[in-house]
Amino acid sequence: MTMMAHPMHLHGHHFQVIGINGRALRGAVRDTILVPPQGSVTIAFDADNAGRWFFHCHNLFHRDVGMQTEITYEV
Repeated sequence: MTMMAHPMHLHGHHFQVIGINGRALRGAVRDTILVPPQGSVTIAFDADNAGRWFFHCHNLFHRDVGMQTEITYEV
């Protein structure tokens, strides 16, 4: 929860935005979403590309100080 927006990017997949700040919607398919300040975004994607995938903020300073994670799964 920050006062800044965060462009979050998922490698290896495209996702659909299905909610912003708890409000359901039918968003476009993409691989990056701008998370609003003090907000949240819910996404859905097909887990059909097994492996280790980087999920991070595209603001490089944020990524470099830890706003990143890995999504890992097997099919």
